[in-house]
Amino acid sequence: MYDLEAIHNIEGQVKFVLYTDQGGMWRVQAVTVKNTAFTNRVGLLESWRGVRDAELEKVSGIPGCKFVHNSGFIGGNKEFEGALLMAQKSIAGA
Repeated sequence: MYDLEAIHNIEGQVKFVLYTDQGGMWRVQAVTVKNTAFTNRVGLLESWRGVRDAELEKVSGIPGCKFVHNSGFIGGNKEFEGALLMAQKSIAGA
């Protein structure tokens, strides 16, 4: 990720990566600050952390939410659009 950012002159601009896991769920994962292991550029919103399923859909206002890790580094959604909204709302709230 860091090499691609450098090639395209966008160092530090990518905040999240979206991908599907082996079960087909869309994941939204925070990108860490370069040369760190646990410092995210932006984490998923604090009010979502540790929340799952219907409760997460309610507090986030995003359909299809499955979970957000307690630390906010990763979350999941049933659909790409939902994962993208999770990232967008987190960036807007940072």
